[in-house]
Amino acid sequence: MKRGLLFSGVAAAAIGLAMVCGAANAGTAQDYYPARAWGAFSGGQMNTSLLVFRDLNRNGVYDMGDRPMSRAAVELDKPNGSTIMRLTNADGFANFRMSAIQRDLEVVDPGHYAFRVVPPPGFSVTTGNAVQESDYVVSPGSPGDMIALSTTHPVGIAADLTISGAVAAGVRVSLTGPDGVTAAAKVGPDGRFSAPATPGQWLVDFSAAGVNERRHVVVVGQAPVVLSSSSGKGRPAEAPLPNAHVVGFDDLMTAPGVFEIPAGYGGLGWYNLVATHQSFYAGPGYINTTMSGEFIAYNSSGHPAQVFSDKPFDFTGAYFGAGWDDAEGETLMLKAWRGDEPAYEDQLVLSANGMVYFAADYRRITRLEIRTQHYWQAAIDDFAYRTGP
Repeated sequence: MKRGLLFSGVAAAAIGLAMVCGAANAGTAQDYYPARAWGAFSGGQMNTSLLVFRDLNRNGVYDMGDRPMSRAAVELDKPNGSTIMRLTNADGFANFRMSAIQRDLEVVDPGHYAFRVVPPPGFSVTTGNAVQESDYVVSPGSPGDMIALSTTHPVGIAADLTISGAVAAGVRVSLTGPDGVTAAAKVGPDGRFSAPATPGQWLVDFSAAGVNERRHVVVVGQAPVVLSSSSGKGRPAEAPLPNAHVVGFDDLMTAPGVFEIPAGYGGLGWYNLVATHQSFYAGPGYINTTMSGEFIAYNSSGHPAQVFSDKPFDFTGAYFGAGWDDAEGETLMLKAWRGDEPAYEDQLVLSANGMVYFAADYRRITRLEIRTQHYWQAAIDDFAYRTGP
């Protein structure tokens, strides 16, 4: 057999006939790889978007360390005088669909549009660009056959910082800020107080009948601080345990999913607490409560959870938020024991828009219960505690 003759005569004849018949449909490279006709409308769509981020260092710049803000309201004023609103997604983007051909989308007509970010209650825009405007023009051949002449810039949001708590009747509260200035906090008839704060270390003094009963040291960071109701009760506090720890749940897993926190993590016992990636459920509160790394914890199925140890430990505090927007205003109930004896009890209101830092300062406890009143998930990050030698 000659080289290259790999088929029988009948097979070769059949293949040759097929090649001849196929020649009528043969094309050129230009036929197979056509260039776009750029003057024609594509009929497609694309997003025109605005990013809202949590400005954690409050410097008015989207920079390293800042995080997306989920569930922020963004309004779009259209040329026809109407306004539509979209909430930012898990990545912090408010998306408006744009097309010159598909008339049932949000941006369909050329003209002047204005974006406006509406912060949640207790939050402020730090970047000075809550309102941004742009003209949109028809551009055949672009993905949506329309483009913006100028695109939006990221909008930063930060929580209004406060120090709040509750005291017994007759107790006065004064706060000394990082600048050394001391001011009295206004205490309401129900014993509650709330005072504006700035980042840094604060001293909170509680006094009754002119006698200073207790001092609480508070470090204000990226979130409002809620003090334990025990802070102003005047009872002497045990000395803090020497060894400080913070767990952020990032070292438990490396991929999205859920992971039951095992006994022994961080040297403590854990019950009904689960770690997950902040975006796994796409619940806005999981994203907006994450402070360190990418993972966060929550009380599984919204049911009561516990942290415990045979050896006494101090619960310093943690960041808490509501996992889901349907749980806005959920009540977190914390209770701690020393053995079988109740030692501390507090309640605070949670939001999916952002976290609060609960400065517990529970000392020498053996069990902490984390419960939500209506059985929604509470998101938890940077759980801080102290242990003994």
